[in-house]
Amino acid sequence: MTISNVNLFFRNLWQNKLYTGITVFGFAFSLTFVILLGAYIRQELAVDQFHKNKDRIFRAVHEKQSSFGTLIGSELQDKYPEIECYTRLHENGSFVENLQHEKVSFNFLMVDSTFFRMFSFRLLEGEPSEVLRERNSVVLTRSYARKLFGEEEAVGKEITCKGHFKLMVTGIMEDMPENTHFNPCDGLLPFPFLADFWDYPTLFQNNGNSSFGLYFMAKAGTDLRAKAPFVLKDFQENYWMYKQGYKKEFAFEPLTETYFSGKGGQGIHGNNKMLVTMLAAIALVILLLALINYNNLSVAQAGFRAKEAAVKKLLGTDNRHLFWQFILESEALCFISFGLAMGLSLVFQPVFNQLLDTHVSIAEQLPGEVAGMALFGVAGLGLIAGVTPAYLITRFNPIDVVKGAFRKKTKGVYSKALISFQYTIAIGLIVGTIVIWRQTNFLRNYNLGFDKENVIYIENSGVMGSQKMALRSEFAKIPGVVGVSFVCGSPVDGGNNSSFTYKERSLSFQVFKIDTAFFRLMGIQVERNDVAESERGIWLNQAGVKALELEKDPKECNLYGEGSIPILGVVPDFHFRDLTYKVGPALFVPLQEKEWPWCVLVKVDSPHLSEIFKQVIGTYGRFVEGNPFEAEFMDQTINQWYESNERTGRLIGYFSVLAIILSVMGILAMATYFIQQRVKEIGIRRVNGATVSEILRMLVESFMKWILLAFVLACPLAWYAVSHWLDGFAYRIDLNWWIFGIAGGFSAFIALIIVGWQSIKAARVNPVRSLKNE
Repeated sequence: MTISNVNLFFRNLWQNKLYTGITVFGFAFSLTFVILLGAYIRQELAVDQFHKNKDRIFRAVHEKQSSFGTLIGSELQDKYPEIECYTRLHENGSFVENLQHEKVSFNFLMVDSTFFRMFSFRLLEGEPSEVLRERNSVVLTRSYARKLFGEEEAVGKEITCKGHFKLMVTGIMEDMPENTHFNPCDGLLPFPFLADFWDYPTLFQNNGNSSFGLYFMAKAGTDLRAKAPFVLKDFQENYWMYKQGYKKEFAFEPLTETYFSGKGGQGIHGNNKMLVTMLAAIALVILLLALINYNNLSVAQAGFRAKEAAVKKLLGTDNRHLFWQFILESEALCFISFGLAMGLSLVFQPVFNQLLDTHVSIAEQLPGEVAGMALFGVAGLGLIAGVTPAYLITRFNPIDVVKGAFRKKTKGVYSKALISFQYTIAIGLIVGTIVIWRQTNFLRNYNLGFDKENVIYIENSGVMGSQKMALRSEFAKIPGVVGVSFVCGSPVDGGNNSSFTYKERSLSFQVFKIDTAFFRLMGIQVERNDVAESERGIWLNQAGVKALELEKDPKECNLYGEGSIPILGVVPDFHFRDLTYKVGPALFVPLQEKEWPWCVLVKVDSPHLSEIFKQVIGTYGRFVEGNPFEAEFMDQTINQWYESNERTGRLIGYFSVLAIILSVMGILAMATYFIQQRVKEIGIRRVNGATVSEILRMLVESFMKWILLAFVLACPLAWYAVSHWLDGFAYRIDLNWWIFGIAGGFSAFIALIIVGWQSIKAARVNPVRSLKNE
């Protein structure tokens, strides 16, 4: 491109400021979303890819998660030579003291000494094979070591955990990175220390406690996954969890699949692969919409550039040279838009991170090959976006332009079809936004069968069974506290799942251990049976009564195979999981006086909830002597069940707005372009007596039929997509016709305003002046 062509390019941009602004800013905003989404998707797909042994590491899993006994790892290693080593995993929390003798929360993972041999986490100080070998050793993260010791050397120093455990700092590791499925932590402790930490001397004598994550590293060149059926058969014969029917499946899950597997476990987190796939699809759709918009805007300006191209052709410039000139101009606009998009991405990055609850960093992902790929991609976009207008301008005969015939030959069916496609996407996204918003609202307001309001939920971290009465008395002294309940299992955590064999059928129940205050505190009206109170007695919910086929006389059952158990009462079905699940069978057993409760429920009745909350957690904190714990109002915890849906809804809502803006830009450009093509026709019709309203109707109808086509295409596609999404909920809204009507009507209204405005301007021009100019 010569200097004169560059000057001409920028002069054309300046002369057509409206089109330039719409093109550049529209493309830039679209690329902003694509950049942010691309960075997020790349980050999610890169989870655990940095481990050197990633292809040899597997997690042991059953139906829902990884939870096995303490001896399973060594037993399998002894039996299967394919296993090189293993590590167990458990997440815990406590407190330690810093240099100022202040208690500092300490969240840690308990792992075996093989952890650094298996995983490629960076150890800054210490030998990987030695740092976790001693029972009282601890590896701190860099940031936590600085929190405790400042700039002093941490290795070799002693810390006190939980008030009396002396631990020696043997290593410093880099903080857990974002791209791993392990939870962030402050340090690592040797797994054998767990017996001391829990005061559980027999923990490593059997597999009775089966709540620990388990990872294996296979020897190179072996197929450990193929051994899963043999392990399952062995478990069914020798492992109580499988012999009694609690678990029925077993697999070696590759480390690279763990993050998206949907199976939980100790000390880990994951993501929904469907969400990432959906966001990738949205990014591609936005990019496609942006390219369509760019194409339409460029075609709309083709008429303005026709005379320039005609003059160059008449002066001897060939089509190939002219074609590449317009391609280079397209490339220039794309790179200008990309530069603006990069700046906007950095501006909107905090909002994006908050929206998706993530930590995407554009700056960290740009260096290296990513920057090169981005520039190559932008160059490709410029080429794709510029081909159609370049071809359109260079294919015509320059004599036609001189005669004014160029406009007459451009019917624009292709561009209008692209506008129709844009509106199809926009209408579909609007439908999705409305449906997700209504479904989330429906879930939040659904009657769960218990009173969730003004109940403080405290995860118990240190109150023993013998302290329950004393803590209850202290809570009773707080004005506004009207009830206290100690339980193992609540509507928030769903209790504990257990399977029973009943009449030769395997039944799965959620088990809750409750005290006498639970039902009253939660506002649950129990239908009590006329049976004698018994420590062996249980309560069943209605779903449990139905599962045991006791509808006629729910007074007793032989659930455990140890004789008849009295049924103290029937509990109305209430929800103890989010509403993607139906209410299942549940049984409630008395929590024994000396038994350790999982959580504490405190019911309050006061207009000053925040003040009472502070007093409640302060009182509880004194009982656990500074041990860290979590407390929250139950309704807030339950609302978190649907945060993911809300984030998805907001995200799709933003994309809907962007799609509408792009569609508005496209139809504005096309309306202006095609109405200018028909200026002479409009003038002749006006001279022959056509009214402004008749001209307006003619012009509007030519566009609105494409919007109608978009609506017809969008409805079945949107219905299929949102129906598939709603199928994931046991309780859902109905898909009413008016949802689609609102989406289509709103889109048509926007299009009508834009086309109508441009049409009225054209129809009110003096026809004599129009014909004279033509």
